[in-house]
Amino acid sequence: MKTLVLFLLLFFLCACGATQVPNSSSNTISGDFDGAAIGAYVNGMENIGAFQTMAGKNLAVVLWYVHWTDPFPTSDANLVDANDSIPLITWEPWVTNEAGGTLEAIVAGSYDSYVREFLQAAKDWGKPLFLRFAHEMNGNWYPWDGHHNEEAAGPEKYKAAFIYLYNVREELGADNVSLVWCVNNTNVPDESWNTPSAYYPGDQYVDWIGIDGYNWGYGAWQDFDQVFESVYQTITALSNKPLMIGEFASAKSGGDKAAWITDTFSKMQTDYPRIKLFCWFDINKERDWRINSSADAQASFAQAISDSYFVEKMIE
Repeated sequence: MKTLVLFLLLFFLCACGATQVPNSSSNTISGDFDGAAIGAYVNGMENIGAFQTMAGKNLAVVLWYVHWTDPFPTSDANLVDANDSIPLITWEPWVTNEAGGTLEAIVAGSYDSYVREFLQAAKDWGKPLFLRFAHEMNGNWYPWDGHHNEEAAGPEKYKAAFIYLYNVREELGADNVSLVWCVNNTNVPDESWNTPSAYYPGDQYVDWIGIDGYNWGYGAWQDFDQVFESVYQTITALSNKPLMIGEFASAKSGGDKAAWITDTFSKMQTDYPRIKLFCWFDINKERDWRINSSADAQASFAQAISDSYFVEKMIE
């Protein structure tokens, strides 16, 4: 009789355990802190120290880019971690497939083994990181955007790809990976089907929301409000998830960059409380986006982020 009771008790406990769903968000990165964290793309891990010296503060987050089908960048992640920073990996599916467009091929499983290997390696790395998948999907310059995936059908295909990625993360239990959904500040093309809300897969599948935007310095010089205010209102109404500026910067030519920087960080404190992380795009590329494109710009940046509102750590 005692044996039967013990068997039934063990069966009950095992059955109850089998119905429990792991809390996959337990190791994701919270935005529950005061202020906004400092992040940047510095164009090479060897430039982290120099950027921090110019900025006068350390980076809470380091942004960089990984193309499909490159492996998980363990060495770079280790360098970022050694700096006491969190990796923000922008995962770019520069792939096409005969089975369909980029998004359709992802959902169909054409890259399933690669996705699983990458996310398993991210899990094995074991520390919190951001994974920003297929950003700026409401633009027209990437193979994963709506424009290149049958336009009006594109948003649904994008959502399916994002949900596929989420499901693989859940299956593998890679709960140290925070998934970032990040739009461009403007919709290109500006059509009714091509809006941020059309691409949003839902709060269940997203850990952080994000926006990219730049003051390009040609045509009309744009202040921070002109770059971000409209889309900020749109996506903060869409979700209560923590918000990052995934990429931003100002050109050097066309206006006063130093004044732009001072104004930007002042407005970020007073008018954009949902921004919990920003990443400055520090490279001389399409424009000279660097904080040291002039001595005045670099001094303005260091002075602006010296305020205690801008923090060097997101995780203690």
